[in-house]
Amino acid sequence: MYRHLPLQLLLGLSVVLAACGEDTPTQPSTAPDPGHAAPSLAITSNSWSPIAPMPCCHGFGVSVGVVPNSAGQSIAYVFGGTDDMGRTGVSTRAYNVATNTWSTKSSQAYVFHSNGVGNIGGKLYFTGGYDEYGSPISIASTWEYDPATDVLTQKADLPLHTAEGVTGVIGDRLYVLPGYCYAIGLVSPGFCNQEEAIRKLFRYNPATNIWVTKASAPHYHRNGVGGVIDNKFYVVGGQDDRRNTTRNLDVYDPATNTWQTLAPLPTALDGVVGAVLQGQLFVIGTTSGGSIRHYAYNPTSNRWNAKAPPPVWGFTSEAAKVFLNGTSRMLVVAGPVGDGFFPDASQLYTP
Repeated sequence: MYRHLPLQLLLGLSVVLAACGEDTPTQPSTAPDPGHAAPSLAITSNSWSPIAPMPCCHGFGVSVGVVPNSAGQSIAYVFGGTDDMGRTGVSTRAYNVATNTWSTKSSQAYVFHSNGVGNIGGKLYFTGGYDEYGSPISIASTWEYDPATDVLTQKADLPLHTAEGVTGVIGDRLYVLPGYCYAIGLVSPGFCNQEEAIRKLFRYNPATNIWVTKASAPHYHRNGVGGVIDNKFYVVGGQDDRRNTTRNLDVYDPATNTWQTLAPLPTALDGVVGAVLQGQLFVIGTTSGGSIRHYAYNPTSNRWNAKAPPPVWGFTSEAAKVFLNGTSRMLVVAGPVGDGFFPDASQLYTP
């Protein structure tokens, strides 16, 4: 529920709660917690398992992308994020699902709450986001990360300065639906006329390094969940232009450049994260009363089905699909932030 609240408010809340690619051969910077079961043991369907905690304290607003290493093991790369003081510029962290270990890379991303991450040709692409917390300015940058060299390369900017969006990959194209557009108080290329939610869809071609604008979504999905199923881009939940949680589910068909609205989430959820597993879109979040809910959308039946909620939840969560022992799983990265303000709640879901 706390995923996208201002950091100062989150820190105040913590006081109240207290009172009430290739993988490099470097050693992991954080050893697995003996209290965490190895994720390979989580073989029961519709179940959750804790994983080793993420290194250090920049867990607010991270972005996660996945590339397999030469051994075929899923490596999740965590970009950006801030600590409890709003500092960013943290090193990229890499999680090996098969070994349940973390390592820290040399590359650094000065960004949080980006528009998501997409894997094209073994390289990870992420866009937009905010460059610092004290003065949260959304940016238009596009970054390409090469896991083989641990190098971040800046590519052509997004058409607008945006953040808090979702990303999907169809074929060899990156589809980005931002959630928020930044303004500077005057009409200027690359900025909106006023700070506002946004429904514009953009497509990026890495081969030509060119962005184009596609049909706008029928609803706003700021901080929503996105995923690709059968070459269509599904986007659900998040907030509307008034920052109210939304249940809307919209799907984009690149073949016709059109959107369709489908069955909404059964319950409005805050702080949603999710991923596509086994041809279904899995979404987790919290109700207005703080209860954790987990649903899976079946595009064949156009219905949502309840799934096991995670035993713990972290406000800094992001999710991605990974593979373990030949089975797709959902990795949820949640924290930590600061020196014990909000502990790590990262975990793995087996569908």
